[in-house]
Order: sequence, then structure tokens, then C-alpha cells
Amino acid sequence: FFSSINDIEPYVIAGSQETVESRNDDGFYYHLGVRVNLEVLASKLKSSDILGGQIDGKEGNIYRLSDQDSPEKPVSAAEISTPPQKAEVAEVEEPAPAAEALPKASVEELKIISEYLDSLTYMVYFNEETEADPFLTRTAVISANRYLDKEGAEYVDLTQIERIKEDQQLVYEEETGEAVSIVQWIAHKLNADVYIELSLSTSTKTEGSKYYGSANVSLNSFNASTAEGLGSAVYQTIPPAFSRISEKDALTNAVSSAVYNGMKAAVAKAENEAAKAAAKGFKYSLSLMNTSDSKMMRDFEKKLERKVQAIKRVSYSPEESTFEVYLIGDIADLEDLIYDTVESVPGMEGIMLVMQRGNSITFDTGM
Repeated sequence: FFSSINDIEPYVIAGSQETVESRNDDGFYYHLGVRVNLEVLASKLKSSDILGGQIDGKEGNIYRLSDQDSPEKPVSAAEISTPPQKAEVAEVEEPAPAAEALPKASVEELKIISEYLDSLTYMVYFNEETEADPFLTRTAVISANRYLDKEGAEYVDLTQIERIKEDQQLVYEEETGEAVSIVQWIAHKLNADVYIELSLSTSTKTEGSKYYGSANVSLNSFNASTAEGLGSAVYQTIPPAFSRISEKDALTNAVSSAVYNGMKAAVAKAENEAAKAAAKGFKYSLSLMNTSDSKMMRDFEKKLERKVQAIKRVSYSPEESTFEVYLIGDIADLEDLIYDTVESVPGMEGIMLVMQRGNSITFDTGM
């Protein structure tokens, strides 16, 4: 197991290294100690089906874990072929995976939703209304992005956000009238699916030459397109991070640790909420030009409704009708459904695609 870990940084408390003993007898000897981040290590062990928590006893040649019954005997080679059942482990409640959270979804729909979740792009930025040290807020965002990078998730780099904030402030004001936050506007502009707003508070304590830092981090997730909340997570460094260098170093260690650990819960909750929203269908804007026959339009709407998750007529005029369509599928799937639907609506056989941009699609009915 440990040979598979190439980077130990997430598994130890940064800055906690101490020299327990040192001496010089026919060569230098150092005995070093470091504090282990048990929460991260436990998560890694569980992901490898190594269940348990704190080792609190040894029975014979078998260690007994505090949250796992002692095995009656070692597993024999013959028994290895039968996959073991996972023990029930007491742990903090986490959001259910998409497949469990959406029991009514079909296998094909779950596949689409799973692919969507795997392709989510995140953007993390700090809450500008909080009065936190600029260095620590940057450290927090960088630590969050480091977590996303290690998880193989797509994310928007901090430098991209800052460059757009600096160069396109006037464009933002002209386009939005400041009706939406600049963070949401940037997230949408950079094609992020989820943006996470990070709030940070810190405290320090000094005892002689020992420095302690505590960080309390709040991570609020939002849909980048709608600003709909996707859950929140809070994490605090307990016990405080330690440093022999300075208070700033202790705080840096505390912030990095709190954010890195908090991101796991924040991302899990965001994915779970995104999955629930996706189960209702991805939202598309549908426009039909030349819709003088209102009865025909109503017939079309009712027949398309049977093929999608939901449809809502936004406006109607003889010149144009607009709809909001919710579908578990992409824009190309919606286009195919439109062609399929009009085959059973007399008078709409001549429908033609006029324009498709992003999640919006426009047709001419041909009437």
C-alpha cells in the first residue's frame, strides 16, 4: 500500500516536523517526529478497501482496529478468490454517489450523468467581502486547486481569474450591470460548471519559540450558470498547526491543511447536488420561427413533452415561440428529438435548423 504513495505531503501536517533526539557518536544521528493527517490517511486506506481507523490493540499476530471487529483468523489463500464484504465503518455522513442518489434514473441516463460529473470544471476563488490576509487567501485557493489537480478534476487557474478581473472590469459592468457577481460572471465566461467561494478566518498563539495557527474555512459551491447553491462545507484545523519558524508559517500550514481537507467534502456535495439537478434534465433554450398556427405549436409541445424530462413554453407569437427544455442528453440529442417529433406533427415536415450556440437552438418551422 505505502509503496503506491508517491507524494506524502497530503498525509502529514505541514510544518509539524520536530527533532525528537539528536546525537553525534561515530556519526550524526537524528530521530525526527512528524504529525500524521489521520483523516486523509484514513480516506486513502478506505479507498483501497483497508478499513479501520486508529489501531488500539494487537491480538496475536493480528491488529484490531477501533472501528472494526477482530477477524477470527487470517484469510487463507483459498478465500482470497471470494471478494470480502466491507465492514460497516462509523464515519461522518457524506453525499451519496450519483447512482445511489438517483435510484429512478435509467442505466443509460446514469451513464450520461456520470460522464457529465466526470467532466465538471471547477473554479475556486475567495470571498472578497471577508477581511483576510491576501497571502493567505491566495494560499487557500492554490491549496484548493492542488486538491482538484490530484483528483484529476478540471479547474480554472487563479492567474486566469485575476487577469480577467483586472482587464475586463468594464466589460463585466457593461454586460451585467453588476446584476451578478463578478466571480459568477468570470466562471461562466471561462466555461466553469461549478464555482466555489472560499471564506477564511484564522487565529494564532505563541508559546515561547513555538507558534500555533488555526484556520476555519467555509466552502460554498454554486452552479456557474444559474448561481444555484450546490452545498457547503466547513473545516477547522484541530489541533492547530505548529511551526518553530513564525506565526505566519503556522497559519500557512493551517490554511493549506484546512482547505485541502475541506475540498473533499465540498466537491462531494457539489457533485451530489449537480447529479440531482442533472436528473431533472439539462436546461436548453429552444426557439421556433414562423409559428402562426398556435394549435400546431401546442400539438408539437405535447408530443415533445413525452420524449424529454420537461418542457415549458416561455413565450408565443405568430413570428416566434420559445421554450425551456430539460433533457438528460446533449444539444445534439435534442436536435434529433425535434426531427423525430415533427414527423408526427402535420405541417412541420419542412423544419430547418437555423442556429445552434451553446445550449440554445433555433429552428424555422417552414410554415
